[in-house]
Amino acid sequence: MENRSSIDQALKSLLPQLSAEDTAAIVAHLPRLKERLEHLSASMPGMQHSIAIKTNPQTELLRTMVSLGYGLEAASIEEVRRAKNAGCPLDQIVFDSPVKTRLEIAEVAYDAGMLVNVNTISELERFPADATCVLGIRINPQVHAGSPEMFDVSKNESKFGVPISSHSELIQAALKFPVSALHIHSGSQMQNLEAQKEALIGLRDVALTINEQSPGKIHTLDIGGGLPTEAIEGQTKMSTYGLMVQEIFRGTSFKLVTEFGQWVHATAGFAISAIEYVVQPDRIFIHLGADFFMRDAYTSARPFPLAVISSQGRWRSGEARPFDIAGPLCFAGDYLAHKKNLPSDLQESDYLVIDETGANTYALWSRHCSRTVPSYWAWDGNSIVKWAERQTIGF
Repeated sequence: MENRSSIDQALKSLLPQLSAEDTAAIVAHLPRLKERLEHLSASMPGMQHSIAIKTNPQTELLRTMVSLGYGLEAASIEEVRRAKNAGCPLDQIVFDSPVKTRLEIAEVAYDAGMLVNVNTISELERFPADATCVLGIRINPQVHAGSPEMFDVSKNESKFGVPISSHSELIQAALKFPVSALHIHSGSQMQNLEAQKEALIGLRDVALTINEQSPGKIHTLDIGGGLPTEAIEGQTKMSTYGLMVQEIFRGTSFKLVTEFGQWVHATAGFAISAIEYVVQPDRIFIHLGADFFMRDAYTSARPFPLAVISSQGRWRSGEARPFDIAGPLCFAGDYLAHKKNLPSDLQESDYLVIDETGANTYALWSRHCSRTVPSYWAWDGNSIVKWAERQTIGF
């Protein structure tokens, strides 16, 4: 694990505070979080950055981002309520659920300043004519920006948005209804920025066409998010993307909104689990499996950096050999990884340290086997504080 030094003191502060029942713990690394948020703002200056709640909905984490001046993007009415509870100003909340009920629409329609993006043109008919939210239309740009198949939301058959090929229908809907925003989101973990450039140009041109017929009608463009996580060193993909966005919208007066999630959160957290059993010669059992790493167990596992530390805070450093890392759930696929090199001197009661777990882990906690959600902690660079106790899950 290359970043061991950045979490060493956090772990040595955490371990003495764990009870015998704390077989695992989740930690937010706030210095890393702040570094990534600052890089996002520097790469895309002057924009509203509303961070995707679904990536990590921990309440205190949301409050921290709001206190730093960032907005929140909600994919459900429950996330809208969570954003409000975190103190997020209405004009920095984005509501993007593709399946809003009439009751949900009634709840947000008069939240002045909140950006509410509809998924279909027929959804516009459910909004009152005097709604005070900022009403936007989600457009499917119909490009392939290199997202993994499961996370590609802009292919032709996508369930998200009105196809940009329905150009006339889009423009007429924007002119007929109290629409003042347009939205695209090409997908998570975009690799092909040239395809995304095409999508952004298409969004801009639709907005300009609408404004030619009704000057000033479209004032907000929500360009979504979706970059893979990366180290913040040199010319990052985020800074490259930021320059591209600025070039495309140079000379326009649109308010630009982003919705990044994994790029912000992935490296801004880590987790630990007690090593409960060491089964020779090459298997260990831990207390975090497909419940915490659901996406990784059921799709393809991310390459989480791993290390082992003793309960006294001493890093294990024996010659590495491959281990299978089995989780606690009662199904055969519950493995965090296979044949991962770990120190050969690891022992039962040591802790497996799993870095870069800030995104799409806690947020996807599985009810399989009804296991307890671990305690949640935050490291601010000097001290560690418990944000949430261990919690059982209800049905």
